[in-house]
Amino acid sequence: MSKQPSNLLNLTQAAEAVGITRKTLYSHIDKGLVSVTRQNGKRYVDVSELIRNYGSVSLPEVKVNDVTRSQTKHDGDTILAMQRELVELRKLIERQQLLLEDKQEAERLREEIVGLQSEHVIAMQELEKVKAELDGERKKGFFERLFTKY
Repeated sequence: MSKQPSNLLNLTQAAEAVGITRKTLYSHIDKGLVSVTRQNGKRYVDVSELIRNYGSVSLPEVKVNDVTRSQTKHDGDTILAMQRELVELRKLIERQQLLLEDKQEAERLREEIVGLQSEHVIAMQELEKVKAELDGERKKGFFERLFTKY
């Protein structure tokens, strides 16, 4: 006699797991709402099928332990893979933060350059005014400069 896979429940267990009567479960199977698997002439319902149709499933304790044991074999590899992925993600985030900081610093420097350029323009305009005044003063004669009222 072959052992029943841990993710399959017989119809009585399935009805109990979702909190309905066997009669209701049979009705849902007959209507095609719940699919069944046949093994050795017996009908079984996959736990995922119950979850899909009924949402919450309360598994018998023996089934929970079987599923947990079968998952434990793969959990060690999965955890290692997830830890490696986490390290890689942290490195990626760190690189992205450095890029963001560089971008923010570049933006700050651009703003500073724009400010300095506008100050330069203002200084050049003032210098042109002073040069114009100086040229005007040079063109005046000695006595005109001497007796000009300020």
